[in-house]
Amino acid sequence: MKQWLFIILSIFLLFTAGCSAGKAKGDVPSKEKIEVTDETKNEKPVTKVVEKAEPEKENNWWNEEDPVYEPQNNDAKMSELELELMKKPGLYSENFNEQLAKEKILELPKGLSDDEYKDAILKLVRMDYHEEVETFLQFDATVSAGESRPDEQIEAPEVTGTHFAILLDASGSMNAKNGSGTRMDEAKSAIMSFVESLPNDSTVSLRVYGHKGTGSDADKALSCASTETIYTGTKNTEQLKTALATVKPAGWTPIGKVLSATKEDIPENADSMIVYVVSDGIETCGGDPVAEAKKLAAEGIEPIINIIGFQVDNEAQQLLKQVAEAGNGEFTFANSKQDLDKYWKEEYKRLSEAWEQWRNAGMEEASKKQKELMDKADATGASIMDKSEEEFKRAEDLLQELFDKGIIEDYKNRTAIWQMLYQRQQDVWRYGYHTKTGKWREAYYNGNEEWRRIYYEGNAKWREFYYKRR
Repeated sequence: MKQWLFIILSIFLLFTAGCSAGKAKGDVPSKEKIEVTDETKNEKPVTKVVEKAEPEKENNWWNEEDPVYEPQNNDAKMSELELELMKKPGLYSENFNEQLAKEKILELPKGLSDDEYKDAILKLVRMDYHEEVETFLQFDATVSAGESRPDEQIEAPEVTGTHFAILLDASGSMNAKNGSGTRMDEAKSAIMSFVESLPNDSTVSLRVYGHKGTGSDADKALSCASTETIYTGTKNTEQLKTALATVKPAGWTPIGKVLSATKEDIPENADSMIVYVVSDGIETCGGDPVAEAKKLAAEGIEPIINIIGFQVDNEAQQLLKQVAEAGNGEFTFANSKQDLDKYWKEEYKRLSEAWEQWRNAGMEEASKKQKELMDKADATGASIMDKSEEEFKRAEDLLQELFDKGIIEDYKNRTAIWQMLYQRQQDVWRYGYHTKTGKWREAYYNGNEEWRRIYYEGNAKWREFYYKRR
């Protein structure tokens, strides 16, 4: 009898081993140890390892955890609803196929809780909201316009990044009588009027040339080598006036040398430079002012050289005009103090017009950015609202399918689940509506504030130069 027991047990072991070999590669059966003894041979018990099949796990997809998008900004504080909306879309949310969704929902067993049925429905139809939520979380309603001040738009800007360099001819001929005083007196007066019009934070340099020696041949070398910066720094009218008072007409006219030396007056932080050369004659020291103007204009900040020819003859006019053109500037002939004043007033006019252009462009830019942000807020909120309505419609259809097929048998359960789905739709819809409304208003008010700031700043600058040019 014992021998038959051993044979039956051996056959059972062979059968179970064969079944194990037939399992799919992905199934990993558990193993257990048993002792088998053939008592007819008086053998000691032998321990053998046999495989024991485990029962297959049920595919309860409705109980699986919902995958979630990682926010781009991990520091962003999200509400409970926003965290919910960061969940990845349901199985049938994209390219929705109602028939497949209904077939899938019927896999649910009877007897689940209302929450489980609700969650299972969302696993199939949940819409993808994460991009909209990210947009709202990172929404910056700041409206900034008019960063480019007139220095980037016209020749004669009025900003801290522009340096104004004035080169004053102090050769002997500037001592000639003109009007109520000398040419030098009238040039100084016109220069002061212009400097007073500049903003207080402007940087200014005043360099004289030909102010040493005399007009004699004996002093030519000394005079032609003379150029000196007598003022440099932020605008200070009193100090400039004091510096100008020390200038006396003396010797020759080294225009080439003074243009070459002007680059030493350019501040390191200057974005651009306007050079005004006031002269009543031509180069008399053998220099090449045209070549020097080209070199100066080739500097990284590209200076603009404006030449004011004060009571110069035809030959001097031609030469000074060439110098101005080489320096990307312009030549202006002045025969009197009135002409000089007229020139500076033209500069004021150019500045006032530049600020007017800046004001108008800035207001337009502010309005454009304001509208872009408002439209962005509107579109993002509308997308969330539309998706919530579509999601609810699909969820409602799947809930009805569960009820029609008898998986949910109690009408009270169906109503409770419907109410949960409806409440979710309302919460998501309101989130989209209220968030987009808040962002829209924020952009609207910021845009208006920026528009007004540019309007008042531009008007103030425009008036400042408009009245100076009258």
